[in-house]
Amino acid sequence: MKHGFFRTAAAVVAAVFLCLPARAANFSGSVSARSAILVDAQTGRVLYEKNADEQSLIASTTKIMTGLLVCEAGELEREISVPPEAAGVEGSSLYLKAGERITVRELLYGLMLRSGNDAATVIAESVGGSEQAFVDLMNERAAQMGLENTHFDNPTGLDGDTHYTTARELAMLTACAPQNEEFCKYFGARQYVIGETSTHEGRTLVNKHRLLTLREDVIGGKTGYTKASGRSLVTAARSDGMTLVAVTINDPNDWADHEELLDWGFESYECVDASKLLRPQRIPLAGGGSLEARAAQPVFVALPKGEKEQLKVTYYLPRFCYGSI
Repeated sequence: MKHGFFRTAAAVVAAVFLCLPARAANFSGSVSARSAILVDAQTGRVLYEKNADEQSLIASTTKIMTGLLVCEAGELEREISVPPEAAGVEGSSLYLKAGERITVRELLYGLMLRSGNDAATVIAESVGGSEQAFVDLMNERAAQMGLENTHFDNPTGLDGDTHYTTARELAMLTACAPQNEEFCKYFGARQYVIGETSTHEGRTLVNKHRLLTLREDVIGGKTGYTKASGRSLVTAARSDGMTLVAVTINDPNDWADHEELLDWGFESYECVDASKLLRPQRIPLAGGGSLEARAAQPVFVALPKGEKEQLKVTYYLPRFCYGSI
């Protein structure tokens, strides 16, 4: 793959071709999910997949997109009055009451930890102006991310005729979302206490994603379940500078499958900054002299362990360049 990651004082366009080892580690385990994928988040390299492009219902893992859009909108300390239509929404709930006043931030914790469908409805109406307008924003954001096999009907993940994504695109969304530092607070929170005030009840929220408690390397995740979708699970974990995203859809054995996939991924692969392998290059200047081209940014590649020495680099540089003042 070719990367344009050289820079010079004259902003010369240059590129490097990285020749990756052909060998890939083979997962010898068995995953119970109808569809699944394990991806290195930094490079996008797929380490394992099973029916990863099959469109599926994804239940409350939908709330990854809902939470990301709310974080991007900001104004998290704004207090919202719970509308009557949001109280008593079916499915998992914070048991909000009509007229109760609660902040966007507290609703975000309720969205991601308790998976509250009522919280999703309240913040969708508040941020989008209406639930449908917010859903339109979700689909626009999905298109911006290049998620061509994804469509949302609602902000909760309740079953819908055209509410679907794939394991691959859910992993793409998950790899992108933690780049928002605010979102990470909710995506990886294990517990949060909403204190009682004169405007709302107190609540202690515990994340339903059990691997956040069981594994130190897990940095975030989201559960999902409806009768029609089965169990969906998203897990992000980081170890030795490598971040893996595991996604399973319709998986009766999801906790064990995620642990096995993550263990295998970290044992079998490493993330290498290829820019550290590059040597500065001299480019002649028209009329005399030269400029130094050097790596402009890190370029990460996921390699099977023990294959780092097989990584080969080819430089593509202009024969000369014109200087500028």
